Amino acid sequence: MSGSEGLNFSVDTLMFDTIFTSVGSVTKNFRVYNPYDEDLIISAVELSGGELSSFRLNINGQAQERVENLKINAKDSLFVFVDITINPDENENKPFVVNDSIIFHSGEKSQKINLVAYGQNVKLLKKANIKTTTFTAERPYLIYDFLVVDSLETLTIEKGTRLHFHNDARLIVFGSMQVNGTAEEPVSFLGDRLDDWYADKPGQWGNIHFMPGSSDNIIDHAIIKNGLMGIFVDSVGLETAPPLKISNTEINHVSQFGILTQNSKIDVTNTVIGDCGYHSVALTLGGTYNFYHCTLANYFPSWMIRNTPALFLNNYFTDDTGKEVINPLIEASFYNSIIYGDRYKEIGFDFKKSDKFVNQGVHYKFVNCLLKSGDLDISDENKYVSVWANENPNFIDPSKFNYHLDTLSFCKDIGNIEIANLYPEDILNNNRLDDDGPDLGAYERIEME
Repeated sequence: MSGSEGLNFSVDTLMFDTIFTSVGSVTKNFRVYNPYDEDLIISAVELSGGELSSFRLNINGQAQERVENLKINAKDSLFVFVDITINPDENENKPFVVNDSIIFHSGEKSQKINLVAYGQNVKLLKKANIKTTTFTAERPYLIYDFLVVDSLETLTIEKGTRLHFHNDARLIVFGSMQVNGTAEEPVSFLGDRLDDWYADKPGQWGNIHFMPGSSDNIIDHAIIKNGLMGIFVDSVGLETAPPLKISNTEINHVSQFGILTQNSKIDVTNTVIGDCGYHSVALTLGGTYNFYHCTLANYFPSWMIRNTPALFLNNYFTDDTGKEVINPLIEASFYNSIIYGDRYKEIGFDFKKSDKFVNQGVHYKFVNCLLKSGDLDISDENKYVSVWANENPNFIDPSKFNYHLDTLSFCKDIGNIEIANLYPEDILNNNRLDDDGPDLGAYERIEME
């Protein structure tokens, strides 16, 4: 049959999200329908751009730019699969459009499906060891395997810069890293799949790993998401070295730990850590830690079971010989913060006693915090100072990872003013001191007049 009135299609345009040049896209598909009561022969299906097209077709297992004499049974359909690899355009920094179309010839009638993709040039880094340098927002960076900041070297990352990591790729810092984002133009550490479906999917890349000996590290106004871990800090900031300072940062959608430390020294301010498969924050093998106006809110998706609390504190590990190695938890202090989630108890401890550290073995405290503490005994006033247990913080929508406070939130206006004076602006640069009192957590609720 000639099909003189034409075929039917499930789409008229097949759109691809932004695709990095030289990196293949996901494969998309659409259906072609034979609406007739008789079998139909499509004389040819072809890419308008032919051999020069950036797009690729696969029809009935045939991967080529032109396929002839396709049969569709009466009232049946077939799938057409399409993907694309875009060549770099060295003169273009912003996303650019790539167009083509698929032409269907049946009898004397020709029909087409439009193909549209957006290409983005990148700076590709593969197994890269870098010296002192600055990353800018001019083009995104695409990292394969690993990016290493060598000892005694500094990586500076300017506002608005995007670093995209391929599967399992990591950023490893032996030297120093200075992340200088802003509320309007944060620095982003992301996976390299830009399709909407991947936006909240964990485990797409590795982590940021600060190695022993690393120093003078600052992360300000960053978004870190979609990794196996967010930040792993290993014996950093000890003795006289400055601590790692993390501020105004979001860590989200990770398979394991948002922040994992081992015997390190870090200060964390105005930071949101949520949607983690294990602990949002795990401070292990001792160390010194201070958290100010932070929101630890773990509602990992129900289809991925989480059996661990949002916050975990520990002072030891067991080596390969079975010996317990204990380090003092010199300090783990949380101020004006929220520690909450969908488990019964979102705080966990695992401490070992040591005669070596009688006077400085385990020291932690929570000051003006809301805690999902379950049945944890919080009667020790040296450790729990003006805390609220198991009250609902009333986040706007944790199912959509929105941890802003609702207008009726319990956490409004109850923060310690002395701490808020040290950090008068929240993660979005909203002033904490303009209303009846500072709110708990990283977000200050701003009521609309």
